[in-house]
Amino acid sequence: MRILLMVLLFLNYAFAKAETKPLYDKECIYVIAKNGLNMRDTAGPEGNVITKFPYGTKLDWSPPGSRDVKSYVMDNGNKLEGYWVKVWKSVPYEDLKGNLGGYVFSAYLSYHLDELPEPALYLFNGFEYAGRDYEIQYSAHYQVDEDTYNYSAYIDCYPRYQEHVEELAVDNRIKSEYGDDATAFLKSKIKIEAVELEEVIHKKKISPYEIDYSNRPEYIYTEGNEKDGGWFDFYLPLDDGSTKKIGTWRGEFTSSNYYVGFIKVLNCYLIYNDFEGITYYGIDRTTGNRKEITINVSHNGMYAVQYDNHFLGYNAQLQIKYLNKDLTAHQFLNIEFQSWVIDEDLKSSFWISDNEIILKVHPIDSAVMGTYYDDRKEEHSWQYLKLTIQ
Repeated sequence: MRILLMVLLFLNYAFAKAETKPLYDKECIYVIAKNGLNMRDTAGPEGNVITKFPYGTKLDWSPPGSRDVKSYVMDNGNKLEGYWVKVWKSVPYEDLKGNLGGYVFSAYLSYHLDELPEPALYLFNGFEYAGRDYEIQYSAHYQVDEDTYNYSAYIDCYPRYQEHVEELAVDNRIKSEYGDDATAFLKSKIKIEAVELEEVIHKKKISPYEIDYSNRPEYIYTEGNEKDGGWFDFYLPLDDGSTKKIGTWRGEFTSSNYYVGFIKVLNCYLIYNDFEGITYYGIDRTTGNRKEITINVSHNGMYAVQYDNHFLGYNAQLQIKYLNKDLTAHQFLNIEFQSWVIDEDLKSSFWISDNEIILKVHPIDSAVMGTYYDDRKEEHSWQYLKLTIQ
């Protein structure tokens, strides 16, 4: 009889849990309390504080279900409704055993961040600094693989706004005072800080290398549906009165070329091709020949900042060029940032001094696609960063 009673109790519990539908559909979530979020040992404000999670911490959680009762907390006079939920910090598989959970209030959790955490601005997957003849003088990168990105017992729980736990490999080809402290080396070359657009837009410098976006050529579609993109050609006028045809690349993988604008001081058209990442090149208006071109040049011609979002990655990939008088590079710094993505539109970035450029960016979780679900937002939460070349 006792065994039968235990079986009945178990079945009753199992059916009760089955009837409780989760109110949320993902297992990973971020802390959005700007001043940090306390985790307690019991559900409720009377619980003892175990630890405090900083803004941007990614957590594994047990979402509330349809049987859970909504409650509220008062925060600076504001009533915030939500649930007390069980959470665990996202950690690698090998650390699960000692990863004790606790309880937080769900009103301070969200699937996406609207603003980058300040400590995440310098986080990188890798970078390299090179001098003349493109000799790498200092490089560093993390040994990240697919398995490492799947943290905890869930999918896509990688803490994208916290320090890597993977091994950092540093290739120090010159005697540097920073040794293996790659972050310190990076901070010696650049400074990054969040700014408000209204505070910096009036400082915008007009560069002689500005792109003229007017007088756009007509796209002549040659194949495919125009609404779906299709393939197309266009013609650019040259100084001698002739035209230069810019057609679709018909190699092993077909891709179109796109017109960006005209750079008067270089007498050159700017074109880009979007195959496995955006690639820019120039068309000389005098000769009609294709040539390499440097874009996003500072108004004094000393630096250029170029960026790309490669199809194999979602994070910001940025290159700083240190320029000669002819705009050729004598040094460069390539950085693959971990936590943010740059707007691809060239018009969204601008210089405010000889060595300061404003970049329009968004937190990376807006762009990440999960293994079993699409983890992206419908719209990005844009913000602005000031990048200072030191």
